[in-house]
Amino acid sequence: MHLVGGILAGVAICLVAIRLSGLALVSQHEFDQQAQLIKDLQKENYELTDDLLNYQGPDAAFDPDDLPYDGSADADAAVADARQQALEAGRFLMITFGANWCRDCRTLHHILKTDEVRAYTDDVFAFANVDVGKFNRNREIATELGIDLRRGIPVAIFFDPEGNTIGTTNDGQLEPARYYTSKQILKFVRDIAEKSVIAAPDSVQ
Repeated sequence: MHLVGGILAGVAICLVAIRLSGLALVSQHEFDQQAQLIKDLQKENYELTDDLLNYQGPDAAFDPDDLPYDGSADADAAVADARQQALEAGRFLMITFGANWCRDCRTLHHILKTDEVRAYTDDVFAFANVDVGKFNRNREIATELGIDLRRGIPVAIFFDPEGNTIGTTNDGQLEPARYYTSKQILKFVRDIAEKSVIAAPDSVQ
């Protein structure tokens, strides 16, 4: 924390020295302005550092009772039911494979429930989750659907309103979900619904 302040102070001293070397006189007012600037920047640096050290991350917003992945559920029946309901409602379907111990899985689930994302998805998408435990649960249905767990979780498969497969995130597009914002996830689902494109939420197209 003192490093930035020291650098800024050094810069200010160098500027004063340069001006003095050109026989320019530095007024007390100018000197006070430089000192105040350094003080303000130091304060800003301390505040940013404090925010960083005390950052709670998306976990701070998680409801401890909201566990999106049910290890006791019949995954085959849940997937079949989700597909049928999405087909009848004429919605896109996102089936996500993950686990409650996975921070990225919980983050993705949380972001998908934010007002910003739901304002778009409520009438367009249906969602279902499949628990894979520590990659040893419900592997059969994952394989059936073409889901590859080797790149990590969460990993999802998408179906269009007619029930046809659009694709998966087998390339790890959603694995670092803790770093995505609601705006990026909104873009991600819009690209799927409007372009049939499955790209990493932070990609630029």
